[in-house]
Amino acid sequence: MDILYAEGITLSNGLSSMEFSFTVSGHEDSLDPMYQHDPSLRYQLIRIHPKSLGENCKWLDMFEDTDVVLFSVALTDYDEYTVNSNGVATNKILAAKHLFENIITHRVFNNKKFLLILTKFDLLEEKMERAPLTQCEWFCDFDPVISHNHKTARISKHSNHPPLAQRAFQYIAMKFKRLFNSLTGRKLFVSLVTGLEPGTVDEALRYAREVMVWEKWDPSLRNEKSEITSTTIEPSSY
Repeated sequence: MDILYAEGITLSNGLSSMEFSFTVSGHEDSLDPMYQHDPSLRYQLIRIHPKSLGENCKWLDMFEDTDVVLFSVALTDYDEYTVNSNGVATNKILAAKHLFENIITHRVFNNKKFLLILTKFDLLEEKMERAPLTQCEWFCDFDPVISHNHKTARISKHSNHPPLAQRAFQYIAMKFKRLFNSLTGRKLFVSLVTGLEPGTVDEALRYAREVMVWEKWDPSLRNEKSEITSTTIEPSSY
């Protein structure tokens, strides 16, 4: 079951909810107990269709007790468009950016933690070979240094030139992080998910739980840990 997608949403049913818990898995045995999933905990995932929010985000008043807001964006949406009821086409990334701005500045989410989940990384590299990231106007300044041996670098763990898709992910993550900070003065956490790799979904949700508990740590440790996201993002990569 894909726990990042709550079933049952239609245009007439703009909100759906599901509860789940994590079972103990063998691959967690090597993790510190603090980072292992607690099977006794129950999580509630509530999903709202973006079209149901409206300009005033009326549904958001229901989420004042939310611990962490998960906002998901598909990395491959940069050259795709959505058409509204008036027939106006909008780039999907720009539409996601607009919705993101409305949600993070909503009064209900003052001082709430946000985790941006960037999905479809497995499809990004192939797509970028035929459609440049700059097709989205928000990404017009994406200009990575391309290695002449980029295909070789793609499979080399020790390359000084990360694959183009990895640099694109880092770039997009930083765009959202800077936008979030400029509007809220806070830090945005980011996680990468590949839909066909369940482990990345599990890692993203574990990371969300870590974000939730950081505020209970010693303040000096919390400030240090708050610098960590589930991936290394270096502005100098692009």
